Amino acid sequence: NGVLFTNHSDAHPKGVPFQVEIPRPYLELCTQNVLVMTYSEGVRMDCFDKIDEWKIPKLAMMDAMGQAFANLMYTSFEEDDGSISSIFSGDPHVGNQLIRPGTGISDEGFTIVLLDWGLAKRLSEQKRIAFCQIAYAAATFDFGLMLDGFTAVGLKMKRENVAEDMEGIRFLLRDMAPRKEARQRIKAKMKTDQDRMKSKDKKEKVPMESKAYPGEFFFFVRTNELLHGLGSQLAVEMSFLDVIRPYAERGLQQSSLYSDFTEKTVPSYDIKDKTLNGLIEEFLRELDEKKKIAGAQVCILDSNGNMLANVVEGHLGGLKSSLPMRSDALVLGYSCTKAVAATLAHVMVEQGYLCYDDLVCNLWPEFCPQDIPEGLAEKLDLTEEELSERWMWKRSITLRHILTHTSGFWSALPKRMTIKRMSSCESCCEAFEYNSDMPDETLLPNRQPGEKSEYHFMSFGWLVAGTLCSAYALKNNGQKPAFEELYEAILVPKLSTDTLFSGFRPCGGGEGFCMALTEADVQMTRIMQLQREAEAMGQTKNSSDGNWKGASEIQKSFRGSEFLLDPRVWNCGDALHANVPAAGGRFSATGLAYFYRDLGTGKVLSTKTLESVSTVATIENTANDLQGLTAMTTDTDQVEGVMLGLGYQLIKFDNDTEPSAFGHAGVGGSIGFYHQASGISVGIMLNKADGDKDTAKSIIRVVSKYLKW
Repeated sequence: NGVLFTNHSDAHPKGVPFQVEIPRPYLELCTQNVLVMTYSEGVRMDCFDKIDEWKIPKLAMMDAMGQAFANLMYTSFEEDDGSISSIFSGDPHVGNQLIRPGTGISDEGFTIVLLDWGLAKRLSEQKRIAFCQIAYAAATFDFGLMLDGFTAVGLKMKRENVAEDMEGIRFLLRDMAPRKEARQRIKAKMKTDQDRMKSKDKKEKVPMESKAYPGEFFFFVRTNELLHGLGSQLAVEMSFLDVIRPYAERGLQQSSLYSDFTEKTVPSYDIKDKTLNGLIEEFLRELDEKKKIAGAQVCILDSNGNMLANVVEGHLGGLKSSLPMRSDALVLGYSCTKAVAATLAHVMVEQGYLCYDDLVCNLWPEFCPQDIPEGLAEKLDLTEEELSERWMWKRSITLRHILTHTSGFWSALPKRMTIKRMSSCESCCEAFEYNSDMPDETLLPNRQPGEKSEYHFMSFGWLVAGTLCSAYALKNNGQKPAFEELYEAILVPKLSTDTLFSGFRPCGGGEGFCMALTEADVQMTRIMQLQREAEAMGQTKNSSDGNWKGASEIQKSFRGSEFLLDPRVWNCGDALHANVPAAGGRFSATGLAYFYRDLGTGKVLSTKTLESVSTVATIENTANDLQGLTAMTTDTDQVEGVMLGLGYQLIKFDNDTEPSAFGHAGVGGSIGFYHQASGISVGIMLNKADGDKDTAKSIIRVVSKYLKW
């Protein structure tokens, strides 16, 4: 007989060894109609008298079964023709498994025999990886990875509701429970699904194309449901996801998708300040040892483009955590991207496309028509007076309001937000227009423009993009360009080749570059999802939990788009190539530092414009967690909040009376800036999105102390 693998079950306090055995066919005796196989000894798994007599723990049995099928489903082998695939039985009911005491190497533990391979499925490497993605995503609440798995396995979605989809997959892979409790959960879930179905539009009732269910997915569902049935018969309570997660993770890390093999050599640089470079190396090493960073890049340039320091530490993050960080790897910059959108706006103002105080509605007529549509107040559940006031607020918004985060749209997100929609800058810009076909989705500011600076964490980019694309079309009497086309036509010609070829992708994507992944402890999204699932299965979660209270406060801004609170969503295929001008840029620290050198040395903007836009225009103090930390001084009497110019954050150091640098930070601490007094440009990229807010600050202080800022 063939031993599939040997392992042990940690489900029992002492750890129980087990083997998994598969009968082997005698090929010389087999025909098309007759299969002759080796004899395997054992009893059915529901022979409880024998199992009790042998003192085999039922929990260890179920744990071993879970591991056996996870090994079959999520790991791979090489075929005779060199291709990679995996194969698993699609019929694991109680009569198709045998058990006996002892293993081939010891009298301790037990052996499981997997019989009857008449209903089996062979998975291609793509489908195997897809199921690994789905299982690992369910275990880690990774919404983006789950959608990648759906795409890879061939599920064609009619709509995207990531929270509901995650709930469904996690229910399929739910905790095992004794029969009575398991039935109660199933009944409650069925009732929840039926109630939801009644409230949905006709188009939403079928989430996937009926002809698009691949056969492999049916086998995946069938196999997992039968394993849960076996768990109920054994009356065990077990976290199934905890059992299968290590196999799914191993299967992903072994795949070419996350090994990131590239023949591209890591760039080497002529470092001009070995002392500074050594100080940063030592400090990053300390941060890595303390687990303050996942991966980090730091680049420092002088005004002549000399490389004063270029240091990397840590790893590429997430499922690429076994791979070391590279200096040319692209890291998600989050709000570092806003500075690029703002720079494009300044260039277009210089070139006469628009002025800072132009009304957006005059440049972008669809943004807010002059006349208030009839019946809109009722659609938006507003009084006529409220609608009239907010409509006029929207018509009074200028580019200056947008660049200073005072437009009143700080928390605005497109209705029906999905990952695919977020990936399209143009679709999200259209969400800020009035659409007579969808009046109930009209977005209006929640306060008068100019009244208060509130950080526009996502809306900033779409408002800038919609305004600039419309201004360009207006001047050229033509069709609106895509925002990426506008960036390439207006800003790219002003950037140096050092910037463009060192890792600078403000519109997303990264062909030809190594892509780092974002890491985060997703406590908030985990709490939200668990609350949702508990309610769906007729259970309750203690809403007095302090974490849940905190989640509820933040959830208000993201209602219906909670997936955006999970930074790992930016690792999925759609988001990797997303053009999100407020948060989706991919940069290396080197590319970002070169950008600020171009900007600070007059290659992009005139000295007059640069002085104007880097002067304090407002103070913003609402959302440091979302925008990163930019206060570098130790002065406790400093003004609370972040000083803003036009689209840039302004930075003070200990020796400053006024800000001496401008740039932009993002979630997790990534930051790029130009220090005007010294002419030095700095790029810092961190791929740990939930890292200590002081991490980037502490790195910058090493630099500022050495350079005596």
